[in-house]
Amino acid sequence: MRVTRWSTFFALTGVLLAGCSDNGNSTSTTTSSSSSGSGGSGGTGGSGGSGARCQVEAASEPGVVALDSGLVRGTKESASWVFRGIPYAAPPTGDKRWKPPELAACWDDVRDANAFGAVCPQLDKTKQPIGNEDCLTLNVWAPDGAMAGSAPLPVLFFIHGGGNIQGSSSEILAGMAPIYNGIYLSEASKAIVVTINYRLGPLGFLTLPELSAESAWGASGNYGLLDQIAALEWVQKNIAAFGGDPSKVMVFGESAGAVDTITLVASPLAKGLFSAALAQSGGAPSTPQKDAETAMAARVDMSSCGNASDRVMCLRGKTANELLAEIPGSISVSGVSLGSNAANYGPIIDGHVLPKATSAIFAAGEHNHMPFAIGTNAEELADMLTVKVDTEAEFQGIINLNFGTLAPDVLAAYPLADYPSPQHALVAVYSDLRFTCPTRILASSISKTQTEPVYRYFFTRQAKTAQGNQPAKHGIELLYVFRTMTDIPLFNPAPEDLALADSIMGYWSRFGATGSPNGAGAVEWPKYDMLKDPHLVLDSPITTGEGVRTAQCDAWEAILTKAP
Repeated sequence: MRVTRWSTFFALTGVLLAGCSDNGNSTSTTTSSSSSGSGGSGGTGGSGGSGARCQVEAASEPGVVALDSGLVRGTKESASWVFRGIPYAAPPTGDKRWKPPELAACWDDVRDANAFGAVCPQLDKTKQPIGNEDCLTLNVWAPDGAMAGSAPLPVLFFIHGGGNIQGSSSEILAGMAPIYNGIYLSEASKAIVVTINYRLGPLGFLTLPELSAESAWGASGNYGLLDQIAALEWVQKNIAAFGGDPSKVMVFGESAGAVDTITLVASPLAKGLFSAALAQSGGAPSTPQKDAETAMAARVDMSSCGNASDRVMCLRGKTANELLAEIPGSISVSGVSLGSNAANYGPIIDGHVLPKATSAIFAAGEHNHMPFAIGTNAEELADMLTVKVDTEAEFQGIINLNFGTLAPDVLAAYPLADYPSPQHALVAVYSDLRFTCPTRILASSISKTQTEPVYRYFFTRQAKTAQGNQPAKHGIELLYVFRTMTDIPLFNPAPEDLALADSIMGYWSRFGATGSPNGAGAVEWPKYDMLKDPHLVLDSPITTGEGVRTAQCDAWEAILTKAP
């Protein structure tokens, strides 16, 4: 299969969402000019507060941990110690805006880590700006006893979704319950759980020729990805102090967080920083630097800085709120299917974080080889399409509008008689195109070029809520992965839901600990191979299968060979 043919497939996953149908302490005393994310050091094997960079005293009381930048005090909750809002990099403000992250400054006194850090600047579900640029923080959940010198525990490192324009280390959208509360996953899995903030939207992914000219490697954008790499470097240096094993770090992410996870697997800068990866509802989009610069420059040209003699100086003079208002991003799914990904905020082929297209890196086997798992949900876009169709004529009209000469082939692959309604058929079209079928291609591509195992899952469970069953839509599996469905009033989980959550946490944690998700008493998750497309079906009960939407994905393969 030619890589060029599938670049269209991977580009289609560029609009990736957070799984929600709404559009939705101490003063530093020492500074460091060292930049993070400048190269793949392969990790340091983390000594957890050795004091090599800062003068840090040894921790002398329960719940206090010595990091390379200072002491932090956590909070005992249930059977875990929780540390919130730990800075892993310096605030990317002022002249550090649109620069690689720098090391966090040292602090003298014990820092209370009892509150989540500020969310990175973004628009909330009412389109109001929220957040603070001083947002590069992370959270750590450690089971009780982990810091007492017992055997080091595996680390589960989570990257949130939100189209790279929304979300945070604790919640999908501001004002929602902390769905990424790691306490249940940590305690059930006997693992250290880490969740992170990273720069979003124009502050995290803006690329312009002027920014590229001032960069040490002649390219711009990908600042949010550099933040993620900096956080992984922080883990390598510090996670042992929490009882974690820096040699057993699994990166997992959902939606845009899954895209970023896949990008890190492809990036030479992340080599050696983690040992396994799991992508929930993500793909491998990447945009050439020049295409992204052109698209972003057009946005900036429409802003109040468009006619400035020095656009970058003008943009750096704007507040974060002003930038969000003038050059926002979008995560709505309008139904446009074969368009460019360049205008979205996401991974850029910059020759630094990404030497070439993500799909090409995997096809050539030039990625960071490791155990890899990927999966999608049965009705990803059930609540997210901005178009609704009630009749066959409306369904055909949308398909004709978006696919042109390819429409007859698309319609033939999705006969309405196979679906409960035209809207269900439309959801299937775009769920397959954007998620299900690219996942098959990605699993096949990676499995061909590495000896480490690849796994695929398909989530089909309809969650129980006060308003009836919810389809297996985008992001809903997060409630099971973190087992936080009991924290959200809308959900009314049945015993089967809680049992499924326990099983999923087991698969995820075993995968992080050993590179294999399988264990005693669990349904065997088969290794992936291209011929049979074996996968784990996450439902009640858990089963296995061969081929996910095979006829439809075969049809898309044929359709895309005809794409212009």
